[in-house]
Amino acid sequence: MTGFAYAKEEKTGIDSHVDVRVYNEISKSVGGLRCMYGIGKVASETNLTVRTLRYYDEINLLRPSHVAESGYRYYSKKDVLKLHRILALKELGFNLNQIKEILDQNQWKNVFEEHLAYIAKERERLSYLEKLSRLCLQLSIVEQDISWDNIFRYVRQSREGQRQKTKFLNEYFDERELEILNNPLFDIGEEKAMALVDLLKTAHEQKHEDPYAPKSQALAERLTRFLNDAFHGDDTLINKYWELQKRSPEESALIVLDQDVIQYIDDIMDVYAERLEEGH
Repeated sequence: MTGFAYAKEEKTGIDSHVDVRVYNEISKSVGGLRCMYGIGKVASETNLTVRTLRYYDEINLLRPSHVAESGYRYYSKKDVLKLHRILALKELGFNLNQIKEILDQNQWKNVFEEHLAYIAKERERLSYLEKLSRLCLQLSIVEQDISWDNIFRYVRQSREGQRQKTKFLNEYFDERELEILNNPLFDIGEEKAMALVDLLKTAHEQKHEDPYAPKSQALAERLTRFLNDAFHGDDTLINKYWELQKRSPEESALIVLDQDVIQYIDDIMDVYAERLEEGH
């Protein structure tokens, strides 16, 4: 067997790890000569501890074929094969109670179908947790603190699903506009939204700056490039989106901004537009 390169004594035919003193005892108790593996050998070859194998014996998951009077455990090839199945099932994510039940039932097709369904649900759950954790990070970046009211709002929306959000947006935007808005750049909690998060963070940090200041106009230029790229240069849609952001961020599931930040962005964008018209 792979991984069990055991050496046999020429005369006895037993595994060199089996104590010769118990050879006769093994032969009598298991019905004749066969290769046996001591618990130390099995533990070493499977990267388990002796304590683990003893525990498997205690819970009746893997019983050794022979236990010497000294208490030392010996395993047959069949025992080792069963251990391989146990370890494979553990690697697939089953716990010991589940493994014991699976080995007793021996219904492999049903087991793996149910396990795949469980993995799909778990993947969905982990994806939700990943997005929520990223959302907390992004909000803390923008606000330099955690707004638990915003966190609660996003959690509630995630639980209730996208139906309410979709209904609200369908009433506000047409089909072409919705297709443009279906962009992970706007989906706070998605990794691609970090560019937007960075812009909002800068606006939050600079909200008390003069809108005419160079740093304010540099931010306005960055915002303009981002919005033109994200909205495919559709100024009408940009204005509709921004008005919705100011009016109903909670209903639309957009990020909630302080009024100071909103006013600052309005001011710097107005100045930027004026300067473009003047040819600056």
